Amino acid sequence: MTRMALGIVHREPGTDPIPSGAPTWRTCLREVAFTDEIDTPQPADGARQLADGDAYRLLLEILCGLQSPMLGETQVMGQFKAFLASLGRDHAWLNRVGQRLLADARDVRTQHLQGLGSRSYGSAVRRHLAGCSHTVIIGTGKLAQEVIPFLLDDDRSVDHWGRREEAAAPGVAYRTLDQIDDRPLVTERTALIIAAPVASDVVEHVARRYPSLHCVIDLRAELGNGPLALAAPVVTLQDLFAQMNAANVFASRHVEAARADIARRSRLYEFRDELRPFGWDDLCA
Repeated sequence: MTRMALGIVHREPGTDPIPSGAPTWRTCLREVAFTDEIDTPQPADGARQLADGDAYRLLLEILCGLQSPMLGETQVMGQFKAFLASLGRDHAWLNRVGQRLLADARDVRTQHLQGLGSRSYGSAVRRHLAGCSHTVIIGTGKLAQEVIPFLLDDDRSVDHWGRREEAAAPGVAYRTLDQIDDRPLVTERTALIIAAPVASDVVEHVARRYPSLHCVIDLRAELGNGPLALAAPVVTLQDLFAQMNAANVFASRHVEAARADIARRSRLYEFRDELRPFGWDDLCA
């Protein structure tokens, strides 16, 4: 009986280089580098290095949304699935661990984290759309696709701006960013949502086409994009996270139950037995 070790280095993005060759999962809030060797020196850049059960526990808490400012948010699972899908055959061992993590995360969410209220970026954005009959969204990635259905609620019309010609979604008016000019498009009360890491001058150029702009919801995680020179009030991603704090207090009992379940599953992972009759090569077969 032998076991494949699981080691991770978890840190904020954009610090020192990740170890060469380590598969790395990146989100706007974190970088997690994976390794099957857990005897490397501790990093000196404020990162956390964890092994086996401790590593599994942190990863499971992340996937359940318990390490996110928006407690219980679901987008992180989709990001992890995309990361696993990008791995090559050389990292089949990590894909196997990842599938176990996803299965455990789904179980924990079902048993403990349902009924906590809506926990998505789309629902957080929707709270700021009162009185707006028209919405505008910039971006064509996963975040934009998650938010768009919420913008269509209450029969709102939606303008969608992006860089890719083929990114049009049903029910919205799609335009590419190279079509921006200064002619007004809509004079109705409008909310603008930024769901891509575009430069502030691009956002301002789009905003000029909506003279009745009521508010801007800026979902860009990076604070280095520069301030927006707009008359309309701006709701930042940090503002949305802060608004979730009251709901997080209400959910504390459910969260503690989820953490206890995660700790139990992490112990089961740490004491697992894995039979490898042909050595490690069968993991990559």
